Amino acid sequence: MVNINKQICNYIALEWVSVSKSNRCFAIDHNIDEKTVRKILYEDGYRIPVETLQKICESRELKISDFFNLLNL
Repeated sequence: MVNINKQICNYIALEWVSVSKSNRCFAIDHNIDEKTVRKILYEDGYRIPVETLQKICESRELKISDFFNLLNL
C-alpha cells in the first residue's frame, strides 16, 4: 500500500521547499512553523495534518483537491 503521507511530504519537499530560498522563508510564506518544514523534509515522511496542508495550499492559491491531482494518485 502507498504511504500517502510520504507522497504528500515528498511532493512538497521536492517541488516547493527545495526551490525556496530557505526552510525559514518557506515557513513564513506558507504560514507554518519552521519545525513543520523540517518534519516535511524527513526521509520517511511525516503525518502532515490536514490543517497544515490547507495552509500551504491556501498560500499557493491552490485547492486541496487540485493538490491531490498534482500527486497523480
